[in-house]
Amino acid sequence: MPRKLAWDRDETVVEQAEQDMVAQDDRSVAPSLDSGRQEIGLFRPFGFSDADEIKRRARERARQKPEAYNVHDCYYKTGFIQKVAKHAYFENVTLAVIVVNAIWIAIDADENPAETLLDAKWPFVFADVSFFSYFLLELIIRFLAFERKCNCFKDGWFVFDTSLVTLYMFDPFIITLAVAASGGAKIDLPTSVLRLFRLARLSRLVRMLRSLPELMIMIKGMVTAAATVSYTLGLLLIFTYVFAIAMTQLSIDTQFREKYFDGVALSMYSLIIYGTFLDSLADFCDDIRAESTPCLIAVTIFVVVASMTVMNMLIGVLCEVIAAVAEDEKETMITEKVYDKLGNIVKAIDNDGDGSISFRQLEKIVDDREALDVLSSLNVDPTDLIDVVEDLLSEHGKKVKFDDFMEVVLNLRGGLTAKLKDIYFVNKRFNQKFEETKSTMEVLHKKLDILRQS
Repeated sequence: MPRKLAWDRDETVVEQAEQDMVAQDDRSVAPSLDSGRQEIGLFRPFGFSDADEIKRRARERARQKPEAYNVHDCYYKTGFIQKVAKHAYFENVTLAVIVVNAIWIAIDADENPAETLLDAKWPFVFADVSFFSYFLLELIIRFLAFERKCNCFKDGWFVFDTSLVTLYMFDPFIITLAVAASGGAKIDLPTSVLRLFRLARLSRLVRMLRSLPELMIMIKGMVTAAATVSYTLGLLLIFTYVFAIAMTQLSIDTQFREKYFDGVALSMYSLIIYGTFLDSLADFCDDIRAESTPCLIAVTIFVVVASMTVMNMLIGVLCEVIAAVAEDEKETMITEKVYDKLGNIVKAIDNDGDGSISFRQLEKIVDDREALDVLSSLNVDPTDLIDVVEDLLSEHGKKVKFDDFMEVVLNLRGGLTAKLKDIYFVNKRFNQKFEETKSTMEVLHKKLDILRQS
């Protein structure tokens, strides 16, 4: 029997040596994988293509995000005016009036030739008075809702809306009053320029971006793609310049030269309009085909290269970048939502204020209805969360940091694709469990030896 125990110990030593060798290999392989992943990332056409990088940036922004500015924090906490200013119906009605006003501006531009309200028909007078009254009333309500009135000048949207209302008051109301005070005499003002200033009222539509985040995503995608689009347009310009010189030379002694290719500048214009934008391409090619086959071949090659290749490549670039920006924004919104909701819950149950989570606090989080709704929206199983956090608590002691807890929650979302690092993480967890089991068995082994010797 002692010989059997000795053999088991030798076998254990061999297994330990093999595990050490495997662990060393894993440590040597992991840096190479990371470096390889970094090298692959260098060749990605866009910085947003890596899903792991998107998640890392979103979580980093959520951690470093300052306290979000909300104008409602500057309003009174009680009272009827602040209640109206904070109400969602008030915001939605204002957006609806802004949309109707934008439509009415087009009707006014087409059907109202009057320079002042004195000469305008009553529907246009009524519409201007109604829109101005509502925007002025909305501005007064928001102003009265501020607890400290000086804070209204620090709010960008309030200053912006005040400027538009002031401009609306000047044209047409102050101008109309000035004409009426002068006895109806015409005032020498640049009315055409003032009418253009009315277009500034359309800038209120920018407020819709706050309610329609999809529009913001598209705008961010366009801004992000600006550099890549400029490179693509530069390539198109080079192609156009080269073919313009060729067509200027090839079209000598032809009748269509004067119309299309009389100089490099006109050749570039013709190639862009007819060959890139494909405006009246059939007539353009028929005129060339009637006199010069070489010119027709050159134009055909340009159309294939410029319109079918470069322009389609430009569309692909825009689609790729906007899709990547949309994924980045979606990850950011999800991360910020989870940080805000769970952060408030943790603050409410964190009695010692250290920002860490104990197992008892984890039980309170799982029992909280709002926290369960957040986890359900992320497709996170609370039982899985408890198991993983319990392992973290066994490693880090009695408490785990909030950022580590959030990392676990976001990594447990359903629908995520398993990566190589996830396999390494599982392997690491299994090795730790095996080590714990092995240590326990060694202790039992020693106790059995002591019992046998006694």
